[in-house]
Amino acid sequence: MLYDPGAPASAQNPAFSPDGHTILFTLFHKGYNAGPAGLYFLSVNEHRRTLWMEDPDQDNVNSTGASWNAVTGRITFASDRSGAEQIWMALFDGSDLTRVTHSAELPPYLLEPSIAPDGQWIVFEAAQDLPNDQLQGSLWKVRSDGSRVMQLTDGPSGGTDDRQPNWSPVGDRILFQRRAPGRDNWSLWTIASDGTDIRQVSPDLSGATDASWSPDGRWIVYSSDAGQLPAPNLFVISTAGGEPIRLTHDARHGDGAASWSPDGKWIAFEAYSFAGQESPASLWRIAVPPLQ
Repeated sequence: MLYDPGAPASAQNPAFSPDGHTILFTLFHKGYNAGPAGLYFLSVNEHRRTLWMEDPDQDNVNSTGASWNAVTGRITFASDRSGAEQIWMALFDGSDLTRVTHSAELPPYLLEPSIAPDGQWIVFEAAQDLPNDQLQGSLWKVRSDGSRVMQLTDGPSGGTDDRQPNWSPVGDRILFQRRAPGRDNWSLWTIASDGTDIRQVSPDLSGATDASWSPDGRWIVYSSDAGQLPAPNLFVISTAGGEPIRLTHDARHGDGAASWSPDGKWIAFEAYSFAGQESPASLWRIAVPPLQ
């Protein structure tokens, strides 16, 4: 275990810093996905927690995977500090806090941002403010300066629910999860960064969620309860598809929201007690086995 905040607080969405020494995560203060929520740093070696960004009665939530950018020295996250959920950025030291999304053409509910490797674009999920079983998310991208908003997928028009985009380490493709609206059978897909060439990675019944890339771009880590598992566990699959490799074997905890370390040796993830209802999560890591 890396960090347990103690109930009712829930530590979620770990994302490694570019040097691998620190993990950014979201601390939900009232339970799993229950705000208010702030953003914190965790020293990987010392397991020491420090506050990065928090506002009274507001939610500041990061994504796993590519939340940090080494080129620009910035972190992106979603926040409702201005009312509705919007995409924000700030420098690693917390200064130069900037709202990125302002466009009137966007849906009101924006979250799950991920930064391109060159720091010039942010991809995110956009949806109407509806109950989860009615959501049909779409993928959009925007320049880091807030210009050139571009839609990549259209969930409502396409009859899909597209969520949790994550930029590849090379920057040519974006990973995301897709399902039919109101169903739980998520699968993993990738799309070119210009919105073309969409490809399916995992089968329709894979139950695959919370996905992010390996640092070499050859592998994807994700969470799944496929095969009638009693709780979601972590799996790795090639970006070309194929047979997944199971990483965690725990029937008592749900494992998800995984991120790869920059050196490729570790995967950090959240784990919560799985007893029919999601309980507060703690942060863990697991060594990556040899992959071929």
